[in-house]
Amino acid sequence: MNKRTYCNICGEGLGTDFLEGKERQVCTGCGKVYYENPLPVASVVLPNHRREILLVRRAKEPFKDMWCCPIGFAETGESIEDAALRELREETGVEGRIVQLLDVGSHANPLYGELLIVTFEAEKTGGQEQAGDDASDARYFPVMNLPKLAFDSQEKAVQRFIELKKDLWSIHDSFETFVESTVKDGINYPVRLLSDELADAVQKNSEKIVDLWLNDITTNPSTKTYRRVEREGLRARAMVIMGQFGAWLRKERGERELTLFYHGLGRERREGGVPLEEAISSLSLLKKHVWMFTYSFGVWEKAVDIYRMFELGERLVYFFDRAAYHTAAGYSKKDDRQ
Repeated sequence: MNKRTYCNICGEGLGTDFLEGKERQVCTGCGKVYYENPLPVASVVLPNHRREILLVRRAKEPFKDMWCCPIGFAETGESIEDAALRELREETGVEGRIVQLLDVGSHANPLYGELLIVTFEAEKTGGQEQAGDDASDARYFPVMNLPKLAFDSQEKAVQRFIELKKDLWSIHDSFETFVESTVKDGINYPVRLLSDELADAVQKNSEKIVDLWLNDITTNPSTKTYRRVEREGLRARAMVIMGQFGAWLRKERGERELTLFYHGLGRERREGGVPLEEAISSLSLLKKHVWMFTYSFGVWEKAVDIYRMFELGERLVYFFDRAAYHTAAGYSKKDDRQ
């Protein structure tokens, strides 16, 4: 970076002096101190819905032909946010809106000296992607497979962007897989759901959950008849149901197996003199204790943790709804004839 030679106030030559713990340029005539401040630079991370971000290939030095996010100096009279959106428009043809601040970092440039680079996340509101001034190309790249960026500060900002979006992407992926797995039965998916961690814990603690359920079912007003049903028999049935729930979550059990088991359970309870409404209530109480066990894991502060609970709750509802339906069908005399 070129040093000043003359004072822009009085025109005298500049010397140096040690001030405020640092050597600085000082006018030999009027004594004006010339502080060296970093130049403000604005850059933009613009993602699309495919988890790609828009990069431009630099047409000029420094770093000619390298890729970077849209970037440029802030001008007098504009905010740093306005500068970021202007650079986005000039270099890519895209109109945007600032979403959030991602990072503030420093960069030493041999021509301009110290730069203060402020990087924002933005979203597209209009325009058409095309290389503008200072760029020879503009295109989207997968955020997890970017080329080497021209500026280290932007590498850092992109990593910050990924970190901020990680939980949201995990929730989105898990939700899509969950929906697909419920409407397309029998399909195996390589991606684990976020709630699988809780489901694994449920399986490991099945005996504890069943014990809580047994204490509830033999005292609850909605299941009075179960007080005379042999306790170990109830425990055995409940453990089978817990195992079925885990196998169903892993896609190891299909609808036909659930149908046969719960039709049989319905007939058994009917023949044992258990009213249908109490049989349904017993299943609801077991579902409740599975849910309460997972809730007892701790305070849920992150959105991803809250989603895990929501997702497992939805899977519980789906499984126990099928169990209750087929159990009720087992109470029908028509089911005996079938």
